[in-house]
Parts: sequence; structure tokens; C-alpha cells
Amino acid sequence: MIFDKNQADFPSETHKTIWDAGRHILPLEITLPQEIRNKIPPYMAESCEQLQKYFLHILSDLYENPDVYEPFPHYQRLGIQSKFIMPFAEFGLAGEAGEDYLSINRALFDKIFLKQIKSKAYHKNREITISVGQRIEILARTGLKINHGGSDVILTNALYPNIFYAMREMALAALKEKGGGDNSFVYCDFRRLCKEYKYDKFENALVFLNNDDKNIAKQLDAAAKKLKFIRSVKSGHCPGYNVIYKYKNRIIMVIDAMNGDLTMSVRFLYDAQNTAPLYNLFSAIENDSDELKNFVYVRLLRCYRCYHGCAGYAEMGFPMQIYDKPNRMCLYTDRMGIHMPNKANGRNSVETGDIAMIEKTLAMLKT
Repeated sequence: MIFDKNQADFPSETHKTIWDAGRHILPLEITLPQEIRNKIPPYMAESCEQLQKYFLHILSDLYENPDVYEPFPHYQRLGIQSKFIMPFAEFGLAGEAGEDYLSINRALFDKIFLKQIKSKAYHKNREITISVGQRIEILARTGLKINHGGSDVILTNALYPNIFYAMREMALAALKEKGGGDNSFVYCDFRRLCKEYKYDKFENALVFLNNDDKNIAKQLDAAAKKLKFIRSVKSGHCPGYNVIYKYKNRIIMVIDAMNGDLTMSVRFLYDAQNTAPLYNLFSAIENDSDELKNFVYVRLLRCYRCYHGCAGYAEMGFPMQIYDKPNRMCLYTDRMGIHMPNKANGRNSVETGDIAMIEKTLAMLKT
């Protein structure tokens, strides 16, 4: 199965959840570019290719035959990667890889297996009728074989025999990450094998987006270029990327291409010792068109009394009159500004019609 990012119709919510896991596995042209291939041995590059294909095979078979793996309840979010991909990270950490096998000490294997079998359900209102251990056995349909003879347990795969070098090295690389290591493994981000590789390609940052959202992200990028903002790309701990735009060394706009959705924020400058620029900004917006005024007002990130606290303010948030209306702005870290989507309007994404208003707001921030 091809996990098409533009697919919109699904037989069930279960299928949609499986598809969501599949579409987040990175394509080889991004995760294993020539720059990476030049820095790893040929056998490792081949192993990476096979591991990516193997994970796609698992998810494709799961999509086509969900009831074979587990009687999934419909209309619930499931930990697909945790159940069907992450066990291989545990085996990779515990084992020693050969060209076509993974050898794990029997006692250590049994310990890992027992922990997986006892893993709890993600939802308290349902029972686990098939354990993680049984799911590993079911994966024999994708070529996996577990040989229990002797003091060591040997894992092999008849369909993808060379997956184990990459399985071992990617598990180690994920373990060393400060955060988001699990995502590196389940999404086959083989770039993690090269510490010096930089995530600086804008096109790569859009890999999880559908065509419509990619087009909007490119329009936002073009607007930022016109205003001479400095762009950088940062890999996020969630599946995806942040594209960060700065002006005079401060963040002014962020595009989040995370979890397959496009969101963005425009950051307003807040200085507790000098609030005049902030009030001047709102004054300029108020004196502009009603369209711009309403656009900004609806999307302002307001204080909803989160647990973080705000810059020492006992009452939380920053109180101010906006267009003669009382408001309390969010002050946590650098989030003051407009956010899309916003809790207030419940929108799922940025729309093409928003681009002009965003660009106009950004231009005001430069003055």
C-alpha cells in the first residue's frame, strides 16, 4: 500500500489511524540522501533501505488485515507505532546484529518479552485480547522468525534479511537523543546516524504535509523572504519540523509542519519594562481595516490559566485593552501573538485567504 498524504477517505477510523502512522515514515530520498550514504558503509545503507521497507510492509499488512493483528475498536486513537514498531527498538538495544540476524541473550529476551506482554492498554475501557508478545509472533506473516533454541534467541527475516544492522544502530541513536528519539526510530529518520547532518532544507520540512498545506507553507515562506526574514529549519520532537523566521535576531514567525498538519504563529514582541511598542502595534492594527483588526483579534492567543505561570504575574497573563475590550494575553515563553489554529476558532489549518492578512501583520512588526 502507498500511504498517500492526500488520502481523505478511509473504511474506518482504525484504518485512518494506521494510515497516519504509515504516512509519517520518511521517504528514502529524504531520510537517506546521498550525503548520508557517503558517510555510512554500503551494508548499512542497504540495511536502512530494508528496515524502512519492512516497517511499511508491516503497516500496509496491518491496514489491509487489521483484524488479523488485533480486534481493533473503531473510533479510538491507538498507539500503532508503540505496538508494532517500537518493540524492534527494544530488541535492537538488547541484541548483537549480524548481516542477516539479531542475537539476544535468552534471559534478556525473556525480560523484554515479559514486559511487552504485560503492557497496559492505551484505553482503560477495553481489554487487551492479544498481547504485544503475540503480536510479534503474528509478524511472522511479514517474514519475521524468532528462534528460541539455545542460550540465545535469534531473530531473522526471510523477506528482509538485512534489517538488523540498521535496527541496532537506529535504536542506539534514538537512545542518545535528549527527546524525540522514539520518533527517529519509528519514522526511519536515518539522518540521525550522522550527528553533523543539519536539517536545513525547507523542502524537507514539508514532507508530512498534503499538497494544499505545502502550497500555503511556500506562500508564507515567500512572504517572509519579501520582508527579509532569516529562515532556519529545526527538527521537532514530534514527527515533523519547525520553520523559524527571525528579524533583528528575534523570532517573528514560526511554521509548524508537525503531525501532518500545518499551523503557524506570529510572535509579538513583549518587554515587561517597555510595553509601548506592543500598544503601538495594536494601535496601528486598529487604525487599519476592519478585516485586519478582526483577523488579529480572533486569533490572539489569550491566557487560559495554564499550569506554566507567566513571567512572575500572580494573576497570570498580561491584561490590556485591545480595541477598547479587556483581554488577558498569554505570556508563557514567547507565545504572545496570533496562532493558527487558535483554541477560540477551532480551525484546523491556515487557509490561502489568510496569507494577505498574515503578511500585513508581519510588515507592521518590522516598523
